Amino acid sequence: MHEGLLQKYTERPPVVAERAPLAAVKFLPTLLKGALVTIGISLLSMMLAVLLGLILAMMRCYGNRWLQKASTAYIEMYRGTPLLIQLYILYYGLPNVGISLGAFAVAILGLGMNYAAYEAEIYRAGMQAIPRGQTEAALSLGMSGRLTLRRIILPQALRIAIPSMTNDFIALFKDSSLVSVVAITELTKSYGILAAASMDFFTLGIITALLYFGMSYPLSLYARKLEKRLKLHDRN
Repeated sequence: MHEGLLQKYTERPPVVAERAPLAAVKFLPTLLKGALVTIGISLLSMMLAVLLGLILAMMRCYGNRWLQKASTAYIEMYRGTPLLIQLYILYYGLPNVGISLGAFAVAILGLGMNYAAYEAEIYRAGMQAIPRGQTEAALSLGMSGRLTLRRIILPQALRIAIPSMTNDFIALFKDSSLVSVVAITELTKSYGILAAASMDFFTLGIITALLYFGMSYPLSLYARKLEKRLKLHDRN
């Protein structure tokens, strides 16, 4: 469909009537398909970020000296470099050393590995917020270190981290627009192709922005509600 639109409007430039808001609505199905790709990439990337971030946080909090250094280096490197550069390296740089990944895999790995660094710091803060006395009490009752971590520390730390995790997912959801540079036709890429073909950047831009807002705003409401609920629980 994209190729057909490009050919159509290249051969015959659109007139003003074709760029009217009602005419732009005909592109909505294509934008919705791009939105579904955006949702899929965001969900899979966040799952990777949560898992890898938890591993990095435990390495930094409970690992030996070398594991702590490795975790710290990873976190600082990914937080200190632009996500766009990381995507370029994965998609265009790795083939130079004999490693080729598909665009979809690069999108998930790039976003997931980047946000894992931020998730790790959230989890680390949650773990450090648990009073040390709880760990000492669990150990004195005969619980092993791993069991204490699994049953005492992690459940409480994750509960503390949930509001920040939700906010990070919203940020990741919006940053997923960057994967358009690696040939993924998600929502932003679909907008760019359709707008360039129809020369209606304004109306299609408004529609695209509304789609992003419609998908991210419920998450914002959920994050606020969850944060209020946790604060109320802590007071009681």
